[in-house]
Amino acid sequence: MRFKDVFLKLLRMLIIAISVSFNSLLCANESIRTRVLVWSSFNAWGLEVDDCNNTQQQACYNLLLPPEDAHPHAPREGEGLTLTVLNQRNAAVVFHKVFPLGHYWAHYADLQWHLDRVAPGRILVLTVAVSGAMGLRQAALQLARLGSLFALHLTPMAHWTWVFVKGGRTISETVILQGLAQHQAHLILPLSDLPTPTTPSNQTLQQQRWHYCHLHAAMGGLCDEHTPDPLPPPPPPTLPRQSALAHVPVVVTAGARHQYLYHTLNALLTAPGAQRNNVLVVLGDAPQPTTQLLRLINVNFTKVPVHGEGNLKLFRYYRSVFQLVARTFPDAPAVIFLDEDVEVSPDFFSYMSQTLWLLREDPTLYCINGFSVSGYEGRAFNSSLLLRGSVQVQWGYAVSLDFVREALASWEQATSNTKLYDFWLYTNIRRHRECVFPEVSRTRHFGMGTNTVPYLKEPVIRMPLQREAPIVLHDVAALKLPSWQQHITQEIKDATVLTGNPCRESFLPSPPTARSYVFYYRLDALPGAGNMPDYFQYHQVVQCFGLWSLSEQGHHRGVSVVRFSLNSTLYLVGAPYSYYSFVRQPGNTLWNVDDLAARQRDQMSHYSHKKYYARMHIPNINVTTDYIINALILE
Repeated sequence: MRFKDVFLKLLRMLIIAISVSFNSLLCANESIRTRVLVWSSFNAWGLEVDDCNNTQQQACYNLLLPPEDAHPHAPREGEGLTLTVLNQRNAAVVFHKVFPLGHYWAHYADLQWHLDRVAPGRILVLTVAVSGAMGLRQAALQLARLGSLFALHLTPMAHWTWVFVKGGRTISETVILQGLAQHQAHLILPLSDLPTPTTPSNQTLQQQRWHYCHLHAAMGGLCDEHTPDPLPPPPPPTLPRQSALAHVPVVVTAGARHQYLYHTLNALLTAPGAQRNNVLVVLGDAPQPTTQLLRLINVNFTKVPVHGEGNLKLFRYYRSVFQLVARTFPDAPAVIFLDEDVEVSPDFFSYMSQTLWLLREDPTLYCINGFSVSGYEGRAFNSSLLLRGSVQVQWGYAVSLDFVREALASWEQATSNTKLYDFWLYTNIRRHRECVFPEVSRTRHFGMGTNTVPYLKEPVIRMPLQREAPIVLHDVAALKLPSWQQHITQEIKDATVLTGNPCRESFLPSPPTARSYVFYYRLDALPGAGNMPDYFQYHQVVQCFGLWSLSEQGHHRGVSVVRFSLNSTLYLVGAPYSYYSFVRQPGNTLWNVDDLAARQRDQMSHYSHKKYYARMHIPNINVTTDYIINALILE
């Protein structure tokens, strides 16, 4: 046999051997690879994992909607930007949510919140479901940091898919920036063969943790395999006034959103002054993942029956919660309520320990709010300062058991109409009493829920939350009504009077030259509304300063407090409605929005909207919808 023939024969044998070895290697690794199909278009999107044959958990999602005549169109139910998280070891779907980013406002922050809480090593699949890039906003920067090549370049109606390992590499990324064609990505997904973490101490508890995390994602530090939250968490330090909290239950209302709930409870239970035995989670519609979580982190919980739909269902649920509290804690001096999507500051219990006594001492108060109704971005400076005013109970609040029983006496008769329970308490049970609230908020509502209006959620997203603890509050006793009236009266008397259009760019002195200013404007009582101020007059003025303006809430007897620098305060006094109208001197002009022509009022409204949106730091130059344009144009 010639040398050439021998060489070719050997070469063929080598190729066969290499092919067999390669095929053997593929077979050996077949168990740690899976097939994924993901697609995105104008009227459809979908995700299939292993041909939807994954038996551990549903792994196939799709949406098909008829195309709209208008392009772009108003967002519809089920479309937006989808986030699906796969278990890195078996490709089971452990989290799925659609963020309606066809809406421009606020939902991008919810996407960011969830992305932050997906543990490193997880497999993430993102797709544009019909329309979901217009509202991406700041989340695009986060996606770029995670490794996306296209996130910063998506047009409002782009179609996009991205599959990647968090903290690792991109598996696939596709995009159509213009046009309506469907595109698909077929990929072989490599899975991890790393074992589940083991911990020498408290092995049973850790096994329960990793079993839970095997099935669920976006749980933050609970499921972070590299730097997990301690379980059980160490007890937080006590407070100088710890005894004020000894018999005060902390009731957390919760349901199916266990990702939100873990974050809320983790912040709550690690705050100085927290007492785990005082915390009770009250569940309405709660699936197994929620109850499993509560057992895992060893937090007391109970359930109350719920029925109905929408806000009527919520109204009945909160009534059941109040009934439970009245039965279970009849002798408690007060009760603190939180929702499952409210984050407390490290100073939360310190704040409550210094203020709860006011509910007992001052009958003109009915609640202590942790949320600041006036502490929006650019309006909160002094973490030790407290205010009081006519507001409803808000995210993270305390009331007395007497108030709980008082509410229940009327609540039993309220059965037919759909209501927001907190606003119902304000309009029907409050009876002109006020709440205490801090200048710098001690709570933040971070979740998106049934009654979340994205446009109104924008300023709440950017609200500063007190991060240092503890803070000694300034002159808490001065919040009692006689002292507070004396304080406000003297402040207004000493203030420099401002005149003119409050929406004018140069209305507030910059830099301020006085410690306090006062602005007098026309404010009448609304006929037949139980001594409520005129909504229109109030709205037209306070909106110019970025305060809550969609109702009359926030004022103290006709006076709204605007903090516009570290050392300067503006008092808006509405006369003749305000109790403090007597302070106004005869020569002080009373500004009256009713004297303005309709065009001038429209200009005020446009200007206040322009200032509102400017504080949102809108970076997305691609947004050109008529709604945004009309809001930003000053005629």
